Amino acid sequence: MTTSLSFRCSMARLGIALLGLIGASVASASPPALPSHPVESPVTTVSAHSSSSTSSALPSSSPAAPRPDDMGVEYIGSETCVGCHDTVEEHLATSPHASAAFASRSDLGCETCHGPGGLHLEDPDVVENQPRVDRLSKERQSETCRTCHSGGEQFFWPGSIHDSRGVSCLDCHSIHEPVSVTAELKKETVTDSCLTCHKDVRADLWKTSHHPIREGQISCADCHNPHGSTTESLLRSESVNEQCWSCHTEKRGPFLWEHPPVRENCMNCHTPHGSNHLKLQKTSVPYLCQQCHSNTRHPGTPYAVTNLGDEPRASNRIFNRACLNCHAAVHGSNHPSSPYLGH
Repeated sequence: MTTSLSFRCSMARLGIALLGLIGASVASASPPALPSHPVESPVTTVSAHSSSSTSSALPSSSPAAPRPDDMGVEYIGSETCVGCHDTVEEHLATSPHASAAFASRSDLGCETCHGPGGLHLEDPDVVENQPRVDRLSKERQSETCRTCHSGGEQFFWPGSIHDSRGVSCLDCHSIHEPVSVTAELKKETVTDSCLTCHKDVRADLWKTSHHPIREGQISCADCHNPHGSTTESLLRSESVNEQCWSCHTEKRGPFLWEHPPVRENCMNCHTPHGSNHLKLQKTSVPYLCQQCHSNTRHPGTPYAVTNLGDEPRASNRIFNRACLNCHAAVHGSNHPSSPYLGH
């Protein structure tokens, strides 16, 4: 027993010695080398359209990598550009692209978007050397804008309907000569920009029943995100109903008695841009209702054309509001005794 105790003590002393050696080795090891370059301080940048320096409190981000055809071409600075393009400088002086926020992202000014102007400066009359963004391909134009505008509203632009159909940022926006008060659009309003292409919607807006879009109370962008979304027709909400309910909250429910096609999709009965029937309906009642309710309870024959001109046989279901004379709560009802949406 004495021998066993002595053996355990010897092993304990050996372990302590090994730990001491390991600790000494760690303590004597050299710390990892720090970067040889100093930590960068906030960079003083030059505004794209001003000769004065602006000290930005925001961290400076490197400009986009130069395009392959820009390699080796000299950057000349915004002051050189505005020496000739003075009218452009006047337009941009109060725009977001002349702000301190823009300058904090790049110190290249005009050449952030246009690329280096060295060749253009050598011989300004050579058209091929003029660094015009509108002469790039549609894809390259949008890539230039998305160097900065790649989040928020523009996040879903790649692969969106407009992108896949060859529309670029410059088809709607003008950086140098915008007409709109906001968003630097080529047209006065968002709606005017959209209707430049969407002629069918323009025609719908002149129908007797329409959303107040041409009156300027709402715009296309209230329901759609032109830069892309994850839902059909570039809707801002998760579905057609969610989009409609963002204004028509009284139709959301929940209701004790639901009307299934209403819950399924508002566009089963309505068209969103314009109609010559009341309340943006696809067709008038009772024929709208008859598209589903043709063989149940009230048969379809009372609404047939043979009865319309025969006064003694005419149905009371085509008078005034037709089906809605009785089924007034067509979007749903919370009345305990109204399973047929009467009130």
